[in-house]
Amino acid sequence: MGKIITFLLIIAGVGILFFALEAFSPIKISSLLQGGAGTPFGESACTRIVTVPDASMEPTFKAGGVVLFNKCIEGKTNDLKPGTIVLIEPTFQQERIRIVRKKDELAGKLTYKVSSAKTPKAFEDAAASDIKGIYEKR
Repeated sequence: MGKIITFLLIIAGVGILFFALEAFSPIKISSLLQGGAGTPFGESACTRIVTVPDASMEPTFKAGGVVLFNKCIEGKTNDLKPGTIVLIEPTFQQERIRIVRKKDELAGKLTYKVSSAKTPKAFEDAAASDIKGIYEKR
């Protein structure tokens, strides 16, 4: 009988603690558990933190700076506008931050002409599938 009472007191204590945190905390526990966009966990799941590796994106981004990219981009890479800053990571290559300059479609394959901020005329081809994140000003 003593174990049952102890168990019930523990459950009641946890319930009271949860109620107090829900009532008085600036961030509601129920919203944290639900997840999704607009919540601290939901937004962090879509954020990729990238350290700018070199000066190729100056003056837009300084070398060594930190940039946040939205990596929840499914369906968004099919129609990027010129000027969009993207994180590209081709297979077996290092990730790079580039600016979309032009959209190309050859033989049914969608690619983008991208370049750095320092050398805007030196184009690279980036397949839509190589785009791993989109920079969105906050």
